[in-house]
Amino acid sequence: MDYEKIEDSVLKSAMDFFQQNAVDFFGINTKIIAPAQTELKDIKINTNFMDYTFYTEDGNYLHFEFQTTNRQEDIRRFMFYDASLHYKGNRKIRTVVVYSSDIKKVESYIDAGSIKYHIEAYYMNNIDGDEKYNYLKNKIDNNEELTNEEVLGLTFIPLMKGKLTRTERTIRSIELVDKINISDSKLKCLTMLYALLEKFGDVESKKRFKEVFNMTDC
Repeated sequence: MDYEKIEDSVLKSAMDFFQQNAVDFFGINTKIIAPAQTELKDIKINTNFMDYTFYTEDGNYLHFEFQTTNRQEDIRRFMFYDASLHYKGNRKIRTVVVYSSDIKKVESYIDAGSIKYHIEAYYMNNIDGDEKYNYLKNKIDNNEELTNEEVLGLTFIPLMKGKLTRTERTIRSIELVDKINISDSKLKCLTMLYALLEKFGDVESKKRFKEVFNMTDC
């Protein structure tokens, strides 16, 4: 496969898969109906795209962010995103921030006077990534097909609690995906890992991912 040429297609596939399965993985009681347009051209910050934002069946937005840092400025940035998105779309917004395992507690509320803002924090530190890895490795070694929730679990292992460094956990996850013989499960894992590495990956893990990605036949 040509890694560069199909980048847009891979990211779209990751978005589509996340849309269908995120609410189950994170235990959110709603139904996503479509991705939301989140380009906010008037925002003068480092990026004008939110991680994942969707329309829900109740007519509102569900906004996901993934973070490996715990900075007050990040919450203020999300507040700015959400206020701008509300102004643009006139919909309520539910924002879920998924924190990697090295973050165990955050300030999730901002009192800005007339503006009161809060996010829902989901801590990956509460999930044992080593236990998850061993369970999924056993399934893959036995050529069992992964459920969609297990696909998300495998691709999120680098963010979970574990004995290894995040880079080591990432490479181990990539190498486990490489052993998947069921093409549909493998492709889902690869697309989600690609999206994760675009945000959090370092040079070493991206290089190993490209090696696996370019050799796969799925």
